[in-house]
Amino acid sequence: MQDQPTSSPGSALTPIPTPAGTLFREFRIQAVPYIAFAMVVGITAWLWQGYVGPATWVGEVESVRGVVSSMGPGRLAHVQVDALQRVTAGQVLARVITVEPRILEAQISLSKARIDLIRVGSDSELRKQNSRVNLEGLRLDWMSKRVDWLSAKARSAYRQLELARLEKLRSGVTNGGSASPLPVLSQNDLDISRRDAAVEEAAVVELEQLVAKIGASIQQLTASRLEGQDSPSTSAAIDVESKNLDLLESQMMPIDLVAPFDGVVSVVHRWSGETIQAGEPILTVSQEKPSRVVSFIRQPIQVQTQPGMKVEVRARGGKREIGVGEVLRVGSQLEPISPSLLPRTSGMPAGGNSGGSTIENGLPVLVSLPANLTLYPGEVVDLRVVTP
Repeated sequence: MQDQPTSSPGSALTPIPTPAGTLFREFRIQAVPYIAFAMVVGITAWLWQGYVGPATWVGEVESVRGVVSSMGPGRLAHVQVDALQRVTAGQVLARVITVEPRILEAQISLSKARIDLIRVGSDSELRKQNSRVNLEGLRLDWMSKRVDWLSAKARSAYRQLELARLEKLRSGVTNGGSASPLPVLSQNDLDISRRDAAVEEAAVVELEQLVAKIGASIQQLTASRLEGQDSPSTSAAIDVESKNLDLLESQMMPIDLVAPFDGVVSVVHRWSGETIQAGEPILTVSQEKPSRVVSFIRQPIQVQTQPGMKVEVRARGGKREIGVGEVLRVGSQLEPISPSLLPRTSGMPAGGNSGGSTIENGLPVLVSLPANLTLYPGEVVDLRVVTP
């Protein structure tokens, strides 16, 4: 006996449904890799255009620095600014005393001795002519008082420097600016130094007034034409000593060191009270607002630049801001490229190798800094020629 078929040959079979997990597995195996690859390519292209971009060459925001130094050797009397302090053009930053007070005191003593010698040599002639005695004696007294006045100023300057040093010791501050937990000077010694400084200052004021009064008297006698009765040799010697006193007085005046431009004090090389040499750096002032970019086109040179050409300047930090500047100047020959603009090698500093720093030449180009970009001096930027 044969089994009967359950359905007729002409009827369609019912398809077996595929589970959802199987469909998701097939989609993950076949479609997801292509979709992920397309997304990565799209995101990479977007990041490249928006944040990296094809840079033609690189540049560095110009850093303008001015070194403040003294024209002659001397002692740094007072530094009036500190590191990272903003200054304006012409502001007094420090004062330098070019002559040591003790050496100046010796020069003044020598000048005083020469004046006394002139006085002794002219006594016999002064007795013969009473009018000339009065004038020359008054001039000699005037110069003697000027010598005393300059000597008092030298002692006062020395006392002021000593008082400043003692006040630092009393407050527990060392010469380098660091603080000490305990003062190394008693208050009694500090009061004595202040008293001596006040006495010297008062003596300077009194002698200055006396010199002014004697000078006015000499001008009155000169106006009455008594000057013509002077002995030629005595008058010449007095004039020489007067010029010498003028020189000593000018040497006593401290030299003011001013800021060359508006900026920030980036480095303080020397502090108050230190001895300096001519041309030795005392302060370094950096310009706060840059105005242009210094760039180099590396070899082989494939970009032909000329003044007035528009250049896209792209910052590397922050939001990758972009601005448009223009070429200001183009060099006429290849110059050494700054090491900060050379590509880094693995395990080595920029522009360097195990045998020393690499020297590479490039064409220098100056580009104006766009106004919409806020960049620090020394910051590296990417440059690209803007095609019309």
